[in-house]
Amino acid sequence: MEKRLYFIAGDLLSNIIVGIVAIGVTTLLIGGNMPMVPGMLAGMVVGMVLAMGLSMGVLAPRLGIMEIMMPCMMTGMVAGMWGGMIALSFVQTLIWGAATGVTMLTLVYLLNAAISGPQKLTD
Repeated sequence: MEKRLYFIAGDLLSNIIVGIVAIGVTTLLIGGNMPMVPGMLAGMVVGMVLAMGLSMGVLAPRLGIMEIMMPCMMTGMVAGMWGGMIALSFVQTLIWGAATGVTMLTLVYLLNAAISGPQKLTD
């Protein structure tokens, strides 16, 4: 698991940015105008496309592809589903986007720790 502050801060900020952008765009495009399931599916697709563009084009060259892709894609997918189901205001978009980004990053870090098991610490 990553321990360098630059990459941890980059992971955190990238997921917050992807979450806010995905919720913002899907709220503008769909914003609760569809029934729940089609809104979730459409929002998930839009969120994943946005996350792919942001993570591959902007974030990966600076922070690394493997560390950025999985958390950002999960964040984009879940954030897109929120924006597809619910019409959110600007402030709600910021709050829900940031919360979704932090939550998805935390889940990925916890799953990574559970899957990889105890690691021997060396410097």
